[in-house]
Amino acid sequence: MRRVFLVSLSILLVVSCMPSLVRAMGEETFGNQPLNALNYKDWPGIVPVINHESRVYHVWVNGNEYAYYRGDIDALHDVLQKFAATNQQQHEVVLRPGPASTKSFRQTKTIPFHWDLHLVGGIARVIAKKDQGEKIWNPYPMLSIYIDETIPLDQLKIPAGVTLLELTDLEKRFSGGLTSTDITVRGWDAGLLARLNPYSSSNMNAIAKLLDDNEVWVRLNAAGALAVFGKKATPLLPDLKSRLDTDDAALKKRLAETIKIIEAAPDKSKAEKQHQETLKQISQFLKTRER
Repeated sequence: MRRVFLVSLSILLVVSCMPSLVRAMGEETFGNQPLNALNYKDWPGIVPVINHESRVYHVWVNGNEYAYYRGDIDALHDVLQKFAATNQQQHEVVLRPGPASTKSFRQTKTIPFHWDLHLVGGIARVIAKKDQGEKIWNPYPMLSIYIDETIPLDQLKIPAGVTLLELTDLEKRFSGGLTSTDITVRGWDAGLLARLNPYSSSNMNAIAKLLDDNEVWVRLNAAGALAVFGKKATPLLPDLKSRLDTDDAALKKRLAETIKIIEAAPDKSKAEKQHQETLKQISQFLKTRER
């Protein structure tokens, strides 16, 4: 059975803003101790991937589950072979710019990783069935690889049966969720799209449009998501400040917090340049494979 505990809502922005009375239940594990195979019956063949020796961290919140791995190119190739062998209708692998890291629940640890596995079950799977939900929460396991000097593109071997995607493919899917008829999907999608690519002006501006959403909860999520873009969101400051004149105390507080974060944000132009260069390399890699 899955061990479950309450997660601090202040840590999980998206969960903390849910319009329903769903409690954030979750767990995290460090290292590569094998996880219970009974929890993965919905994804035949995925256990050798989830329990691969390269796993360094695992987190599960309301069915939204990530396993993070760190290793060399040989370890990745082993994972790819096991992933391709799973009994799933699709085997999508996303190539994304690295380096990558994530935070533990209490933000006390930073965990660097080279690839991750995303699974959707539980409450998250229910939300995925809402309008546009499956564009964001894939019903099938999805592997993401973060390209850097440890995982060079020219050494990457992709097994048969795997569909390669790039970041723009996910951005197109996630953007569709912003126009969902379901407020839960719209609200969650704001934060998820922001974190998908915090260097995208088009994503940022699309999220900013949700500041005029009919639902206050969606506007709350949009305001919080814009903080992810940091200094890049500076052009939005006049509009954000104009919205402080509101009777909604929660929205006013969220706007003020976002404004403060944007104004104090460091310059990440160097990291953005590297990010964009890697995106181009990935795109060229995919075009070469199509020939």
